[in-house]
Amino acid sequence: MLPAPDISGYPALDDFQAGHVQHVRNLVAQQDNEWANMGSMLWGQEWTDAYRYQLTQMAYTLGFAHFHHLPAAPGAFRPVFEEIIRKMQLPEVWAYWRETSRGSIRNNPDSTALREGWRDPVIKENIMYSGRFFAMLGMHSMLFDSDQYDREGALSFRWDPLFQGLGTEIYEYSLSSLADNLYWQMADQGWYGIVCEPNCLFLVCNQFPILGFRFLDLRKGTAVAEEVTQSYQAAWDKRGILNEYGEYWRLWLVEQNRPEMPLEGGGNAWTALNLNAWSRDLVHRLYPDQIRDEIRRTPDGLVTLAEPTAALEARKARLAGREPEFTRDLDFVWRAPAFGYVAGCMAEVGDEENLRGLLGYADAYLNPTWENGGLFYPRQDRSFDENGNPVFMDRLTGNAMLGYARLNVPDGLWKMYHHPWTAAHFREPRVTAIDGPAEVLRAWYDREKSLLALTLRPVAGKHADVTLRIGNAEAPWTLFRDDVFAADSAGAGTPGLRARREGNDLVVSLPLPVRTNLTLCFEEKP
Repeated sequence: MLPAPDISGYPALDDFQAGHVQHVRNLVAQQDNEWANMGSMLWGQEWTDAYRYQLTQMAYTLGFAHFHHLPAAPGAFRPVFEEIIRKMQLPEVWAYWRETSRGSIRNNPDSTALREGWRDPVIKENIMYSGRFFAMLGMHSMLFDSDQYDREGALSFRWDPLFQGLGTEIYEYSLSSLADNLYWQMADQGWYGIVCEPNCLFLVCNQFPILGFRFLDLRKGTAVAEEVTQSYQAAWDKRGILNEYGEYWRLWLVEQNRPEMPLEGGGNAWTALNLNAWSRDLVHRLYPDQIRDEIRRTPDGLVTLAEPTAALEARKARLAGREPEFTRDLDFVWRAPAFGYVAGCMAEVGDEENLRGLLGYADAYLNPTWENGGLFYPRQDRSFDENGNPVFMDRLTGNAMLGYARLNVPDGLWKMYHHPWTAAHFREPRVTAIDGPAEVLRAWYDREKSLLALTLRPVAGKHADVTLRIGNAEAPWTLFRDDVFAADSAGAGTPGLRARREGNDLVVSLPLPVRTNLTLCFEEKP
């Protein structure tokens, strides 16, 4: 018998990356209407750390982990991804819209009366929810080769409280009907985009439906994303997408036809991160000047954010031809998820040096916490510690964005957009289901060697019994466990591991006391 192949050269998650994935699992596994470690700074789901933002960014984080790191383990991601999709349809996530849809003088200073408002969270406006949800659904279809959400009524928003209303209200959609709705809203608005809150057009929120259109195009063979991006770019070329400092407009007030630039930090990075999917040349060209004043080096050589007030003064100095004086503003109150936005952007544009410094700062100053095998950074509302170090941490950054940054790769969103998986990928051997509390650290199929390399470990170091279902495994095979023969398709085996064929699937059951390598070698290419 040939010796077991060496699989150490195949990619594997490190402890931090695996910890972020497990933390998402832990949060999503909570019972409905339990939101431990997800509470927002503001009641009413109105702020940028609301459930909808956390859930969608957690889904995209899982998407990166699967697409870039563990492509042969859909079974490790699909169940939790679909649970996030289900939770996005819970009323606690979207019921804010009924009152928000009526409008606000804060968002429209010329308002003299509120609108009637409506309950359906995706029928009109509210792109901050519908666009992200659409992108999540589209990503699911690409990652798992699935049209399960494109059936009539596959998406359902059910409003049925005990003591409100005149009866149950249900709003049903499919992926395609949601896409049609968003397309025509964008067209009706002259391709500038769809508003979030009434009268508030955010550039970043309109990048998400573009992702959704692209992923749906892959299923249908259409080119809607190409049409939308061309029209969107033409519209903003006329208006201008940048202010005088070379920053992306954050917010456009539609009725007043003018921009607003909230001084919150991270806005450039948040827009650039998502815009990079389809406008990479622009993003990479602007990024160095945009990031230069938004970050600063700490005395210990790490990277953190400059206060937005100080960053603005530095930009003004550069625009006037003066060398900026880098000052601190310890009176600034951090509120936005700027740290997470910047980390995510650095990962996407490939600014690896600054990203290492920023993540190093998070690990040194922002209280990294491990719980049930999961890694997160708990909420901290204080802006600075007693030494002037920024210590603010929001739920979106701590639960999702730092994991998103660690699991992305340079141009990772761009690669997913432009080089998605093809039919050949889905014909390869892969782990389609996992039963038991195991973390998948490696899952890679080598086409040239007809070899499936897997590395698993029990969650939080607790002994587990695990069953794997491996699809597309019809060819004769030999299985090694930690470089030692374990079983083969001829019926030979070793104690403690059971392997059986079910159709074209191979089902493997084994105890998992510690980190374990499994190497499945096929005699011919499946």
